[in-house]
Amino acid sequence: MNLGFRYHVASLIAVLFSLILGILIGGALFPDHILVDEQALIITELEERFRQTQTQLVSVEKQLAAAEGAWAEILASISQDLLASETVVLVETGAGLEDLPTILELAGAQVMRVKGPQLTELTATPDQVFIVSLSSDSFLGDVTSSLNELALAGSHLVYLADPKSTDFREELPPGLLVDNIDTYTGQLALLLGIAKRSEGHYGRQEGALGLFP
Repeated sequence: MNLGFRYHVASLIAVLFSLILGILIGGALFPDHILVDEQALIITELEERFRQTQTQLVSVEKQLAAAEGAWAEILASISQDLLASETVVLVETGAGLEDLPTILELAGAQVMRVKGPQLTELTATPDQVFIVSLSSDSFLGDVTSSLNELALAGSHLVYLADPKSTDFREELPPGLLVDNIDTYTGQLALLLGIAKRSEGHYGRQEGALGLFP
């Protein structure tokens, strides 16, 4: 939904009511109808603009719905069996990973979920993929050493970007960084990046190399 249109409609309604109130006050204070007639012309023009804006808003809503449906179909088509041979470990931080198991499993991946402290108990292998959400700064401080060990073992590290955690990114070992994971483009970037073992930042935030690896 384009919120700019909603604000525009709300502002037009506010102006419309203000002018109606002005007409009432002007009619009471000024016997001459010139001011009232001018305000009536302005209201007529605003009403027409309001109707046009409503029409545009309906059109934009339909376009957004169609675009979302198209992206959903594209994601489903491209991701089918894309990760059929992958083992993906989700490192739980308490946020940002709720929908990922379903997305990864639909792409064919075998998904494991572990808590941060459990990383030290795992035997890392080069064929494993670890996904970490950067939504918890305190959590990252606890697992940075474990992530370094995973990187040394050749595991592929994937980070889900959070604008509030930019200061921590430099402390992390190299890996794939994906932002806007709550969108179809972000989810597609994640799946393609895992399949290609890509590194670098992809998404819509400043500094990204592009939308997709």
